[in-house]
Amino acid sequence: MIGTRSDEGKNLMTRMTKPATLVALLIGLCCAGSVARPGTVLAVDKEAPELTLSFTTLDTMVLADVGLIAGITWMGPDTLVVLEDIPDSVSESGDREVRMVFRDTEGAILHMEDFSGVLDRALAWDGEFLYSCGDAADGSSILYQIQVDTLQVEEAFDAPGHRPSAMCFDGRYVWITDRDSGRVDRFDPETKAITRSVVTPGFSPFGVAWDGHNMWVTDSGTGRLYRLSGSRRNWSATVDTESFLFRGKDVLLLNEERSFWYVIPQERVAVELRFD
Repeated sequence: MIGTRSDEGKNLMTRMTKPATLVALLIGLCCAGSVARPGTVLAVDKEAPELTLSFTTLDTMVLADVGLIAGITWMGPDTLVVLEDIPDSVSESGDREVRMVFRDTEGAILHMEDFSGVLDRALAWDGEFLYSCGDAADGSSILYQIQVDTLQVEEAFDAPGHRPSAMCFDGRYVWITDRDSGRVDRFDPETKAITRSVVTPGFSPFGVAWDGHNMWVTDSGTGRLYRLSGSRRNWSATVDTESFLFRGKDVLLLNEERSFWYVIPQERVAVELRFD
């Protein structure tokens, strides 16, 4: 089960954010999630499937001018939300900055919010709330549930694992990769608990995305892109090395109804792909 963070952790976010009204951009998502017993831990079949996939790159999208892309998610079909980590060497304040930037499909900035000292990485939207992670002073991680209209915290939880890296929403659950534990954890927004954990094919999962039918996970250690299918998230395919191989690099994934992208955080560019 996932523990609710104390009021001290929750109030930290409230103090760091200013109320902000965004354009009403919420739309409903409708993908059926799988049913699981609370606390279930599943191991994917470690025997590599025979199916190998390849893809063609279609387009690129510039996400930021400086810094690191620490998280990314679509919020409806017309708004892209990017968590930007700006190092002190290039930030205007001279301190490390973390900001959440809302952009339209043309790249124009709709809104920008400062989350320095609170958020660190990962971003997902479940149709109602934004989710992201930050680090506590004791070295643990915090999972934040953030109101979209005010950008203030609704609730804060003790995050599972030690190093949550990325998130995605499958229409019912928020999935969180944990690179140190080699798994993907499933958070249920209704019960506010981790109800399933899946051990991934690689040993250092980072990016994660849901395409409506399958889950996709990148691995920083192996450099590969894996497809997990079915309610048990079994390893069903691997993208070939000619199309995708980024060993030793962190790669985020981004998906929405019309397109699938991968993002190398340091390069600040999303690459659209189409599977052959």
